[in-house]
Parts: sequence; structure tokens; C-alpha cells
Amino acid sequence: MEPHLRRFTIDDWQAMKAIRLEALEKEPHFFGAKHSTEIVLTDEQWQDRLTDDAHWGLYDGEECVGLTAIAQAYADPTAGYLIASYIRSDYRRKGLSALYYRTRIDWAKAWGYKYLLISHRNDNDASKAANQKFGFQYTHSESATWPDGSIGDKVYYRLDL
Repeated sequence: MEPHLRRFTIDDWQAMKAIRLEALEKEPHFFGAKHSTEIVLTDEQWQDRLTDDAHWGLYDGEECVGLTAIAQAYADPTAGYLIASYIRSDYRRKGLSALYYRTRIDWAKAWGYKYLLISHRNDNDASKAANQKFGFQYTHSESATWPDGSIGDKVYYRLDL
């Protein structure tokens, strides 16, 4: 079976929690959160995440091997912010990030967002290549202290829908 995205429902909170914690543990340098902070969240807090934002699991059969999400941008309710993308290492370099982008862009258009935002560490070349492929335009960079304690630029992009 080909890996596919499935929108998480409230009943999928444990699968979402497991893959999110895996992502934070295995790739802490790519996320704006810490494993130690999220592992202590309550079941209700994990469930609330699935009511606030749109999250998808990347499934290979019944096994969740990745996740991605979109949230409403804080500063502008007409904008979506692409967040929390992770694909297990043995599923990378197979074109699956395109599935992430197409799904989230289509969902954002249907939801009525006017534009999308995304950001990443300046050294995350895979994220840059993926967002550039879908037409995101660089807007700016700013210095950031990352959860792993390192300091580096956070690079921002925008896609008008």
C-alpha cells in the first residue's frame, strides 16, 4: 500500500501524540518545541490540539509514520501557518513532502485562507527545497534561540492563495 495522509480525528489523539513525541525526540533541532515539554502534556491537552488545528497523519497501512499540520496564524485570521511536519527517516526522499504541501494548500483554500506562512531553521535545506517547489516566497529572517539551545536564523516564507 502506498503511504497516504489521513486527517486525525479526536479518536486519533494517541497516534498523533506518539508520532509527535517521536519527531521531537529524533529531530529536536528542526522543531520549535521540546520533547521534555510535550511529554508531560495531559491527555486532554493532546486531544485539544486536534480541535484547534488541522493535523494529518502519514500512514503506511495502519502504521503512522509521519505527521503535518496547519494552524491559523496568530496575527491574521485569514492566514494559515504550516507546522509540525515530520516523516520517519526511512520514508524520506520519496516525494511525500509534496503530498503534505498539496493536502495543506487544498485544505487552506477550502477553509478560506488568503495566504499561507511557513518558517524553518536556516539550515533546514529539505524544508526550503519543499516550500520553494510549491511557490513560497522568502519574506524575511530573524535570529532565534531554538529549543535545543542553539542560536541561528529563522527563515520565513509566504504563499498567496
